[in-house]
Amino acid sequence: MVGKRKTELFSEKIAAGSRTYFFDVKESRDGTKYLVISESRKGGKEEYEHNRIMIFQEHIPVFAKGLKNALKFIRKSGKTKAYGVEEIRQKYPKAYAKWTEDEDNFLRNEYLRGQTIDELASTFQRQPSAIRSRLRKLGLVEES
Repeated sequence: MVGKRKTELFSEKIAAGSRTYFFDVKESRDGTKYLVISESRKGGKEEYEHNRIMIFQEHIPVFAKGLKNALKFIRKSGKTKAYGVEEIRQKYPKAYAKWTEDEDNFLRNEYLRGQTIDELASTFQRQPSAIRSRLRKLGLVEES
């Protein structure tokens, strides 16, 4: 069709588990740009559920600020991890395992004998951060 303006300026598709997200930048007839974020997921046998939101150009700064704050909160709360336990356990086989009373006693003794955090991490097959955390819990080092 002659004279018809192309409204989609940019599109990105992201597959994430059972969901697919689309980020589309479009332009209205009057030249205003806006962002459409869509989610698609399989609902029933052959049915898909779709949800979308539109953010207009003048609202992008406050939307971006809100999104940034939400992501910052998620990272801080530790609910999402950029790693898997199994991946960490390749290097530290006892990572995230419950500490036993015997391990606590052995950790206490080895720390008091002068072993370093890295040496203790190797001995206990746990991350150095886990060793520091356990030493704090046992009252052997102060909170930092």
